[in-house]
Amino acid sequence: MSEEQTQEQTQTIQEVQQEQSQQPQIEEQNKQVKEDIQQKEDNQEKQEKQEQAVQQIKQEIEAKNDNQQQQEATQQAETITQKEPEQEIAQDEKKVEGDQAKEQEDRQQLAEKNPETMSSNLENLFLKADYSFPIEIKVGDPVQKSGGISNYVVYTIKGKDCFGEFEAQRRFNEFYTIRELLLAKWPGQYIPPIPEKSVSTGTEIIIERTRLLNIFCMKMMQIKHLYYSEEFYDIFLRSTSPDINKQISQIPKQNVFAYTERYKQAFQITEIKEISPEMIKKMSGVQIFLKQSSTSLAKLLEQAKSLSSSRKQLKETFFTIFGLNFAEYEKQIFQEWVPQNKLIFSNPANDFLELAKKIRDPNNNSLDKIQDLISTEQRDIDAFIQAFQTRDSLMQSKQKAEQKLSEEQSDLYKIMKGNSTMKGSFSKISLEEQKQKLELQLNETQKEVDQYKLLFQLVTDVLTSYTIDKFKKDKHQTYKSILADLAQCEQQQLEIQQQFWSKVQQVITQSQEP
Repeated sequence: MSEEQTQEQTQTIQEVQQEQSQQPQIEEQNKQVKEDIQQKEDNQEKQEKQEQAVQQIKQEIEAKNDNQQQQEATQQAETITQKEPEQEIAQDEKKVEGDQAKEQEDRQQLAEKNPETMSSNLENLFLKADYSFPIEIKVGDPVQKSGGISNYVVYTIKGKDCFGEFEAQRRFNEFYTIRELLLAKWPGQYIPPIPEKSVSTGTEIIIERTRLLNIFCMKMMQIKHLYYSEEFYDIFLRSTSPDINKQISQIPKQNVFAYTERYKQAFQITEIKEISPEMIKKMSGVQIFLKQSSTSLAKLLEQAKSLSSSRKQLKETFFTIFGLNFAEYEKQIFQEWVPQNKLIFSNPANDFLELAKKIRDPNNNSLDKIQDLISTEQRDIDAFIQAFQTRDSLMQSKQKAEQKLSEEQSDLYKIMKGNSTMKGSFSKISLEEQKQKLELQLNETQKEVDQYKLLFQLVTDVLTSYTIDKFKKDKHQTYKSILADLAQCEQQQLEIQQQFWSKVQQVITQSQEP
């Protein structure tokens, strides 16, 4: 029995060692979390005395406020009993006006705290939308237009969703702007990539951009909470404004409270989970996979570019030989003694030139789709790494808020001892007023720190329980979709070639008849 236990222990140790060697970043992630916890514990002891002093001030202020309120209530009651009915009516009207003004002020403060929930355009679109409705969306028909300084290209977006049909024309920089906005408003979320910016606007660049922007919209279609967000659904797809970038720039900036509320609504979350070792392990595994895949994809992309380029060259050569040179050869060699109707490529009635043009058409190079698939995979890796980076930025924001809280607590401790702070020395208000003002600031900053902690946990939970799994599933679906599209294009290309050579055979047979 002891030998079996020893073997099991040995096997367990080997498995643990193997796992550690394969996933070294797990320890780094654990270390980061531990350091954060240790930092918080170190600050806790330092803040205890200051917090006790803050609590004492709270009690004193509350007691003072209670006494004042009681005195004011007594005086108000005595005054009311002495007033005539007409005076009472005037006071009631004044009170109503004051209540209305206060209500308006509260609404304004709420809008500043959580602008997203106050947006008249949003109205919780991602809650009202029918996620089961099959969305159709396509980017195409690029058109060059002349601008004030230089020319630009607009791309037509057409589609249909649960709210009806839509059609819009958008420039490339508007695609870029909407993605940057989505990155800012959805920290920790994967936002589908778009092609890189380019100074060149040649035909090949425009054709490639059209394909890749179409893939971007197809991926957005799969992520319903992004698709039905105010920014994408209401503005990018349906706005009739001539300046989309300006309209997007006027959207109110969000704070940590609005981020949290948006996540809760989009994912219907009522309870925020603590970050577990399993979550950290899952994120580390994905990051390792992404980095390893990036190297392999770089090699595949070069091969795909070479294959696509060879196909284009082959089609050009085919057109030159069978669309032009063979016709010229027949005119020079056979035209003198062979009747026109007996010629093959130089006979206009046979229409070989048009068939050769169809074969040469650069838009029908189906091997470009393989290049698109691999280049999109590379961009997807970068986009998902961005999701981890924006998640980490929340922790950095939390640390800044904690530093601010510590400084405010230190200032309050000084005031409590009767000493003025650096800011207070230039202020005309009394120490008592400085206390009250700083007390309010402390309360708000503490709420901000707590909210950043909750948001970080919330983003981590969504990332590990939803985003990663959906990313894998959608990637498989996109892979199959592109290959199916490739197969269809190749079949169409083969049909044109078959039509070409069947025509050649038919003409030869007819020319042999008496």
